[in-house]
Amino acid sequence: MTVPGRATRAEVEAVFRSAPEVYLYGIGDLADHFWHRAVWWATPRAAIGLLRLDGIPEPIIYAQGFPDDPELLALATSVAEQLPDACAGQVAIGIDRALSPWFDLVESVPLRGMVLARPDLLVGAGIGDRLGMDDYPQLRAFLDATVDAEGFLGPDMVTTGHYLGARDGSGALVAVAGVHLAEKSHGVAVIGNVVTHPDHRGRGLVVEDATRLARALHEVYPVVGLNCRAENMVALHHHRPA
Repeated sequence: MTVPGRATRAEVEAVFRSAPEVYLYGIGDLADHFWHRAVWWATPRAAIGLLRLDGIPEPIIYAQGFPDDPELLALATSVAEQLPDACAGQVAIGIDRALSPWFDLVESVPLRGMVLARPDLLVGAGIGDRLGMDDYPQLRAFLDATVDAEGFLGPDMVTTGHYLGARDGSGALVAVAGVHLAEKSHGVAVIGNVVTHPDHRGRGLVVEDATRLARALHEVYPVVGLNCRAENMVALHHHRPA
């Protein structure tokens, strides 16, 4: 099978701009910080990347797209032998089957991708303090100690200025909402690390934080979205309009 050559940034961006709500992280990966640590392959309607990210030991395969898209699956099989023996990934439905002759799937976490389609519904003043690098150690400890937190946090995420935190009377963080990426040059922000400490749930703290954050992001980034675990029905309920 013919292996496509390395794709240019313009070729990859053309794929992602065709459906930005599908390729949220991919658009962010076009930024210099990520691009120069990645390899990309592309066809006119599909793109696959192999990235190395700070704080994540395994290479990351990005093969997002529409479920069972024939062009994406064909691209995946054509580059399979160029991929490392072990890696993590954010991939579309069907990629696991396409790569099954070369890889065994060890773990799968179904996600739902969402984009901000009704910013007019973001009402309420919101609460929480803006967090910066001075708060990074406490933020890192909070996410590490909260069992169901994603635990995916790097200093570059905090320096975007898009992290909010609610505190208790002692000053300890009890709820946080932030971003996984925010790239002004490519007009996309992805909300992440939206977490409430178990002892403080049911008070709407993180909903208020996330609402205020989404409203602020919408003023700067044309595309605002997030990924949510498919089984997290509470989060899905909060992120969908009534």
